[in-house]
Amino acid sequence: MVSDFFVNICILTALFFSYLQLRWHSLEKHLPLKAICLIDGVAAGIMGNLMMYYSIQVTDLTIVDLRHVPVLMILLISGVRPAVIATILIIAGRFLYGFNLSSVAAIIFMIVTLAGIIVINRMRKSHQPRYISGFYMIFYSNLVFSVVLSVIVRDWSLLETLLPVYWVISCLGGVGIIYLIQYLDRSHSLFKSYEQKASIDHLTGLNNVRQFDFHWNQQLEESEKKKKELSLLIIDVDHFKHVNDTYGHPAGDQVLKQLGRLLQEHTRDTDIVSRNGGEEFSVILPDCSNSCACTIAERIRSEVMSHTFWINATSHIPITVSIGASTYPSTTEDRQEIIDLTDQSLYQAKQLGRNRVVSFTAGGFVQADHRTYSI
Repeated sequence: MVSDFFVNICILTALFFSYLQLRWHSLEKHLPLKAICLIDGVAAGIMGNLMMYYSIQVTDLTIVDLRHVPVLMILLISGVRPAVIATILIIAGRFLYGFNLSSVAAIIFMIVTLAGIIVINRMRKSHQPRYISGFYMIFYSNLVFSVVLSVIVRDWSLLETLLPVYWVISCLGGVGIIYLIQYLDRSHSLFKSYEQKASIDHLTGLNNVRQFDFHWNQQLEESEKKKKELSLLIIDVDHFKHVNDTYGHPAGDQVLKQLGRLLQEHTRDTDIVSRNGGEEFSVILPDCSNSCACTIAERIRSEVMSHTFWINATSHIPITVSIGASTYPSTTEDRQEIIDLTDQSLYQAKQLGRNRVVSFTAGGFVQADHRTYSI
């Protein structure tokens, strides 16, 4: 009997560990939250049915297992709706073993257990570890199980052996699994946090240069596949060293943060804004012609020039930017050259006096403002 319950615990641990890896590393990246919740419920329901497959035959009509534990765990992980879905699937699965007094009692057990653990979950305080609430849920479900089984099985010599074993295995195994899941969840959250910090610029909250490289290569592939133009802007703050030297680095940081917000506000939803380092920013413009890129760049330049950059509570300074632009494949069909040509366009904008947009086209460098003309 003890070995049968131990098998239940081992199966549950392996299944939940495997499912959580699938959920975190695949499902969450490709599916909306509602779909994931539905899958959570179905997965827990399948696990509960597997527990019945490896159950202990107590009488000719009665089987005992840990089918309710997946419901407890999915409630703690994902919420009430997946727990309800799992319960329905487990109840439906119980009918495969026959419709009799024991199956009716099993239905009552699952419904009463679900109602109780939902109440316990709602009473849980935000700072309370999940395994504490899990222990209360398991204790409650064990009480319900003991009452229901005592009504169905009136062999007291059997119950006095079965129930203590069930209580010990259920409490230790259930809390152990919940503690393991909480540990894995915390580790996954830390990993996601570190992963995000590795790809996000800490000052502006924009993509950093590593994430820029990822998105740029991805968009180049999309551009080639869909035969659409892809434009790039590289933006540099004019005389930024003078800002740092005159007003201090905290003032420079304020300028960069405000510029980051301006870039997000005055680009399209599909555009990808990054801080590539220091005072240099970039904007990747998918499905965007060179003329469209120049229009967006000029809008950015104009908005920056007219914006009030506050460096503290009482002081503000004027800021301008120079912008280089190029477009793939109309500017060049060489994927490796496109960034260099954009940099060269930015250099030309600096050389011509700053606070302007210069684009490299098939005809050479072109300046864009309220008019466009060859350099």
